[in-house]
Amino acid sequence: METKFVIDAAGTPKKVILDYDDYVKIAEQLNLSLVPTSTVKERNPLDWYSLTESANSILNGLMALASREGMLESEKLNPDQQRITELDALRKDAIEQINTNDNFLSLEKMEAIIDKYSPILLAEKKKLRISTSPL
Repeated sequence: METKFVIDAAGTPKKVILDYDDYVKIAEQLNLSLVPTSTVKERNPLDWYSLTESANSILNGLMALASREGMLESEKLNPDQQRITELDALRKDAIEQINTNDNFLSLEKMEAIIDKYSPILLAEKKKLRISTSPL
């Protein structure tokens, strides 16, 4: 039986990792349920890097798009004030998310950012294609 101990900073064992087949044998001997109380998703070691880059890229793209489009709208002869306000709020939200360090402390938080803001960025890009396409 191969086991691994997870220790804290002081070196005190906190958890044990063992093969599932070994766990099943132990659980059967102790009459324990084989239904897990929780599961942990196995991660690729590059997940941290790719999620950090993706979340930053989406937020920076949203901030840049909102800034540029807000400026272009304000330069029109009859600017749409509601659109300018929406773009300004979008820009401020993206900046706030980028500056919130807690957003980049876990894979789950970065996934949540990607899930929330990538559709917003895509929708804003689609608005540009519609508004700039020739008639």
